[in-house]
Amino acid sequence: MNDTVREFTRLRAAVERELRETAPFLPGATDEDLDRLAAATGLVLPADLCALLRTSAGQHDPGQLYGPLNFCHFLTIDEIIEMHRMLTDVVGDMAEPVEQPSYYRWTVWSASWLPFLAFQGDCYVLDLDPGERGTAGQVVFRPNVPDLEEPKAPSLTAFLARAADLVETGQARVEESTFVLPDLC
Repeated sequence: MNDTVREFTRLRAAVERELRETAPFLPGATDEDLDRLAAATGLVLPADLCALLRTSAGQHDPGQLYGPLNFCHFLTIDEIIEMHRMLTDVVGDMAEPVEQPSYYRWTVWSASWLPFLAFQGDCYVLDLDPGERGTAGQVVFRPNVPDLEEPKAPSLTAFLARAADLVETGQARVEESTFVLPDLC
């Protein structure tokens, strides 16, 4: 089992144990699903995202009401494609280069950002083309009104591990059907 799968499995176990009302996790994505995601976004998918999506291709949450992390749910392949397309089309032209050195190359939105968790316009993205201080694949919390802070983790695996650690050590507050993790928003 690779590190990403191990950390996701830890987090998923806590979600399924403590958040019984959360949306169910879907079976893993196929290679065809991952190829479709890469083609639709024009991005090379990082290995840790592929590992996560092969383990679970998101959550079945049509109403987007029961996300387990700061109200955000794990996006399906179709939701990732749609959110990436929508944000690129709607706010992509508002992006401006960021003065370097910075964690980010762009403000507002970048076509190289790939959402994987979301709730009502807020989303966690993988930044696949970061600024000089950033790390390719870093996890960024992009609020609906994009005032970007430092990245939340240097990778998806580190993000999942941090979330699982916060939950397992009692540093997460349960509110409705989510773990509230202030360190990660």
